[in-house]
Amino acid sequence: MALSLSLSHRVGIGCRPRAGPLLCWLVLAILAFLVLVPLAMLVLGSFSAARLPTDFSLSDLTADNYLSVYTDPLTYRVLGNTVVYVAGSLALGLSLSLLFAWLVARTNMPAKWLAYVGLPLALVMPGMLESMVWVLLFSPRIGFVNRLLMAAFGLSGAPFDVYSLPAMMTLEGLRMVPTGFLLLAPVLLRFDPVLEEAAATAGGRPGTIIRRVTLPLLVPALLSIALYLGVTVLSSFEVPGILGLPGRVYVFSTLIYTYTSATTSAGGNSYGAAAALAIIYLLINVGGMALYIRATRDAARFAVVSGRAYRPRLVNLGRWRWLALAVLVLHLCVNIVLPLLVLLWTSLMPRIVQPSVSALRELTFASWQRLAGDAQLVQVALNTLAVVLATATLTALASLAIAWIVTRTRFAGRRLLDQLAFASHGLPGVILALALIWFWVRIDALPVYGTLAIVVLGLVTGFLAYGTRTASAALLQVQRELEEAAYASGAALAGTMRRVLVPLLAPALTGLWVWVAIQGMRFVTLPLMLQTGPENTVVAAYLWRRWEAGEVNLVAAVGLALVATVAVLTAIVWRLSPASRRLSFTS
Repeated sequence: MALSLSLSHRVGIGCRPRAGPLLCWLVLAILAFLVLVPLAMLVLGSFSAARLPTDFSLSDLTADNYLSVYTDPLTYRVLGNTVVYVAGSLALGLSLSLLFAWLVARTNMPAKWLAYVGLPLALVMPGMLESMVWVLLFSPRIGFVNRLLMAAFGLSGAPFDVYSLPAMMTLEGLRMVPTGFLLLAPVLLRFDPVLEEAAATAGGRPGTIIRRVTLPLLVPALLSIALYLGVTVLSSFEVPGILGLPGRVYVFSTLIYTYTSATTSAGGNSYGAAAALAIIYLLINVGGMALYIRATRDAARFAVVSGRAYRPRLVNLGRWRWLALAVLVLHLCVNIVLPLLVLLWTSLMPRIVQPSVSALRELTFASWQRLAGDAQLVQVALNTLAVVLATATLTALASLAIAWIVTRTRFAGRRLLDQLAFASHGLPGVILALALIWFWVRIDALPVYGTLAIVVLGLVTGFLAYGTRTASAALLQVQRELEEAAYASGAALAGTMRRVLVPLLAPALTGLWVWVAIQGMRFVTLPLMLQTGPENTVVAAYLWRRWEAGEVNLVAAVGLALVATVAVLTAIVWRLSPASRRLSFTS
């Protein structure tokens, strides 16, 4: 007992006395450099009179960027668009998520496995590709659905306009459903039905019970999930970029991107104006994250899981259960089956061809043959592989180091370290990319700008919030006695980590590594804004540029290959997650 107490005191900082503080301060310094230094440069850039970061000078600071941006009526129209876009997407996405979670967890709807398997499967489709599919379906000029309806009903104009705010909200809301379902389903599955049963005993109707008992008890969960999804939508770029930019329907993320584009009207790009606009965008995003943290911290008074055994009461839908199943199947067809079929059809055509039996004569594999024969595509694939491997490995290692310091040490700066890691989630990709450009373009001693390294740095910074939460949760499940025994046996810190902790955390770290690899392939904002040439182009940026160039058929083929790769990696994550397997067989 005395030995144990002595050891606990000795390793109280989580490591050996000499190595511990130095390692902890080094990790804190690196994280602060990754997060705070580019942001500081972004703030300075917002006061710069230079249009380009390369022309920045401390002697030439001015508030003109703020005056020009915040006296421009366009800024306030974009603010209104952003509010409507986020609110509309949340209204649709959260409503459908709650509906499907309730049908699966609290009703007798048949074939519930379709929801458990099918809804998460929609996450395989990157938002950029799904947006491109919607253009192919609902474009006023080439949209398959529009042309079909115009021919069938003799319409003079296209009934749908995909380049509009309602279309953006609809697609973003549908893309939100898988995440919302995965967050809400466990809450409803663990919901203690005692209050609902008491209301039913008192003569309450099912609709009244849902409105006056169930929904009020779900308010904390709904609020926290809504805030989380709202911040995610606020940070999104793919849907507004593909659907909004052609119709000049801007939100904050796309307007900042436009300011940094050489095609910007009024004389080319202006990174100073973009930085000034990014500051208010960042404050809104951080405010949303602060509200989310507060909502999840104060939700204990609405606890719906008790210590006694219970079984949620299922609502008998009667004949309506088949309609509920039909709605689920329709959603899966629209979100998964239809996009894949559109991409497959387009990849097998020499140009954009309306689907028909007669068009089958034009089938060609030319786009698929380019996948192996195009030297640029091969270079892009190699670049993507290098970025994915480096990003996933560095994120896993950094997350483990940060989580270990936060959970295993008494380091004075551990709370700051944890907050800095989580703060990266409040940095939209467009702002993080802009901050990295402002900082690294002027560092000649370290030639990072224009290379794959800057893409890796940006992705690692953005994924640290999820990574540290995953590693911390895994570390909290491992008792300290094993580490203390290793120290007592004379093992050094590195040996203890390598031979004790890492093997025990291998499933969680492997799942984290694969998840980061998936997101690294799907993420488009950072690689697109940081792209300077073929040497640092990855597949997401390549698809965007090819789409802009009108090579739709090639984009479809490359996109399907990307979806297949992501699907395989997603299956690996699913296999490595016992919680996911348990959830999938709950019904």
